[in-house]
Amino acid sequence: MQLVASRKLKIAYAIALLAAVLPMGLASSGWVALAMGGGVGIPYVGPIVMLLLGAYRVITVIANPQALISFPVKGVARVLRMTGVFALYIGAAVGMLNLLSRPLMALFLTQKTESGVEFFVAGMILVALGGIGVLGLLCFELSRLLGFEEHARSQVPRQI
Repeated sequence: MQLVASRKLKIAYAIALLAAVLPMGLASSGWVALAMGGGVGIPYVGPIVMLLLGAYRVITVIANPQALISFPVKGVARVLRMTGVFALYIGAAVGMLNLLSRPLMALFLTQKTESGVEFFVAGMILVALGGIGVLGLLCFELSRLLGFEEHARSQVPRQI
């Protein structure tokens, strides 16, 4: 028996993945990137590769109905799956909030400081919360991998 991912889970997966690889909203601010250690290594190569890999995975998940199929799991893998799905939904919500962060900040802030520190703080919080989506992606995919491995072990005939 295989488990098929729901449309909601696929959308949350895609949004969390895009939020992880696509700099957007306040989290893409230059000051936030500098504070988080951005710009290390060869400029633009790493982000472009991550963006291409992320876009490929999002297209695969959305276009292929079989993309997130997995086998039922138990024990630690089940906990990983539940944690991953929960974190994916939180990561998708944070990704959408990050996308809408600039207009929301402009709407809710009537008095802006001269330095604009409120935008920096909001961007830092969004970057920190964005890690929840990455954690969700890792936990969910690890649970899928463990399910496939368990299924493969059960299919191998035992020697007598």
